[in-house]
Amino acid sequence: MNPNDLADELEAQNYDYWLNLMLDNVPDDIDKREGSIIYDAVAPAAMVSAQQSLSLANILRETYIKTAQGEFLDYRAVEHGTSRYEATNAEVKARFNDDDGNPVNVEVGDRFASIAESPIFYTVIKANNDGTAEMQAEEAGTSANSYIGQVLPVTPNDNLAWAEITEVTIPARDEETDDHLRKRLLNSNSWVAYGGNVADYLDMINKISDVGAAQVYPTWAGPGTVKLVIVGNDLKPASAELVHKVKEEIDPEDKTTEGLGLAPIDHKVTVVAPEILKVNVKTKLQLISEDNRTVVENNIKLALENFFTSLRQSWNEINQATMRGYSLIIYRSQILSKIMTVEGVANASLPLLNNQEKDIILTFNNNISQIPFLGEVSLNG
Repeated sequence: MNPNDLADELEAQNYDYWLNLMLDNVPDDIDKREGSIIYDAVAPAAMVSAQQSLSLANILRETYIKTAQGEFLDYRAVEHGTSRYEATNAEVKARFNDDDGNPVNVEVGDRFASIAESPIFYTVIKANNDGTAEMQAEEAGTSANSYIGQVLPVTPNDNLAWAEITEVTIPARDEETDDHLRKRLLNSNSWVAYGGNVADYLDMINKISDVGAAQVYPTWAGPGTVKLVIVGNDLKPASAELVHKVKEEIDPEDKTTEGLGLAPIDHKVTVVAPEILKVNVKTKLQLISEDNRTVVENNIKLALENFFTSLRQSWNEINQATMRGYSLIIYRSQILSKIMTVEGVANASLPLLNNQEKDIILTFNNNISQIPFLGEVSLNG
């Protein structure tokens, strides 16, 4: 019996269980009917016993990483030398103009708000002299990752006629979920982070909250060289701003190999973003009814988008067969499986990927690191 089974057994020990157990131990020649003296005497004890059984089940579940939740799981994480990833704040680039379209400069600390029923508030963290600035969302989490467009000044500025967010430079992430934290804690990877090995660089990257995932290529251009391929918290190729930020933290550009960043002395670190690989999907679709084709096709595209998102979530996982390097294959059969699970689909042909009848093996080497995105979806063959 494992701890979870024992917890289930304890939860099953409810009021009726304890009441019947107690009454079964009372001689049959004594009145045990509801309302009798003995019944009224043991009923409160049965209620207390049931509550204690439930408490024991909860304690048992919160004791182990596999079943602990919330703050209990946070305590287990601390015992393993880590903690739950906190939500981060998105950073954006914005431009500012006057009535004539001329650039207007803003000051660090100026505040702006998006146009919405529940506006997102931003604070200027870096002001440039060309009418642009970098701003940070005041609220942590992914809500600001998708907003591009006009913002309104909260801090008065008489010269300002137009303010607009043009780019999300560093996407935010939400607070780490129990499932993700549990997976990290139960990771069987026993590598020791030490002295600039791969595990050490992964540990460095994990401490930079703006990076969603990374691949590490040691000695990619000779001894002492390391390439880090990074994506943002939205699992999209890192922006130039994020690449620069990570480079400065790991191995500052003007202090290369001096060990003034996180990288060990004599390590020359290159930080880049991966190359996007667009995958076009083509298949012949047969529906149960043609009346709702548009709805079914939209649901298929959504299912495929979710599938490619899941692929990107495993983009940085070490090849389990060799425990070295990275590998990712997009199987036609898996895409067909996702299509067939959509309600309303009767049948579909094995899809073509980029007009070819074969699975796609992504390229991961010292020169190229690809990350998959869904391209065009053709459902009429």
